[in-house]
Amino acid sequence: MRSQALSEAKHLVHSAQSGVVSTISHNLRGYPFGSVTPFISCSEGKLYFYISDIAQHAKNLSHDCRMSVTVFEQALEGDQNAHGRVTLVGDAKKLDSEQAELVLQRYIMRYPEAESYKQAHDFHVWQMDIVRVRYIGGFGKIFWIEPEEWQSAASPWDFATESRMIAHMNEDHVDAMALILAQHHGVDDNNPQMSGIQSQGFYMRTEKRNYYVPFERVCQSGGDVRTELVKLTQQARQAA
Repeated sequence: MRSQALSEAKHLVHSAQSGVVSTISHNLRGYPFGSVTPFISCSEGKLYFYISDIAQHAKNLSHDCRMSVTVFEQALEGDQNAHGRVTLVGDAKKLDSEQAELVLQRYIMRYPEAESYKQAHDFHVWQMDIVRVRYIGGFGKIFWIEPEEWQSAASPWDFATESRMIAHMNEDHVDAMALILAQHHGVDDNNPQMSGIQSQGFYMRTEKRNYYVPFERVCQSGGDVRTELVKLTQQARQAA
């Protein structure tokens, strides 16, 4: 049951478009301060944010690096408490220019509109290292997840390799991705674009939104990614 909870919590975080970021207010004498912001996650389990220095949560983090991020399944009807939610607690740090550029390239693939933010000199990439995770999968399904459980191996490919895989899919296999998108998310689009790959799954972008599809097994190489994508395509064709 614990391994299932860990899998569900990671899936919820990977699938999220944004989260509620809570920081410790510097101006309001230590009161908690909530913001909503997009983020990306990596295969290791860290989170990354692209934040303006004038944002209140950036100012707070500059004084106190402690933060949390909450993501949740939005209830379309019924009791919100019956749906899954994850709170990640950790420490934030502003990345140096070399590290930030690598993360930012991935971030912009996921959120192309952020390209324009680069023209503003006060935007920076922040990394959140996880200290502990609280997952609630519904009534009676409550877990604390420790950092050694949450952390996974980094993706075994660099950004250049990831970019080539993404370009190949977007140039030659849009039809397959359309089938996968329809099967997993019920979204009809004949031209979705792959927008990211992790060792546990990949992202497709359509109508200014990213959709996450998990792999059946964690990928250790580009060849593994190809195998998983072929498997997902076959399953989607059978379902169609």
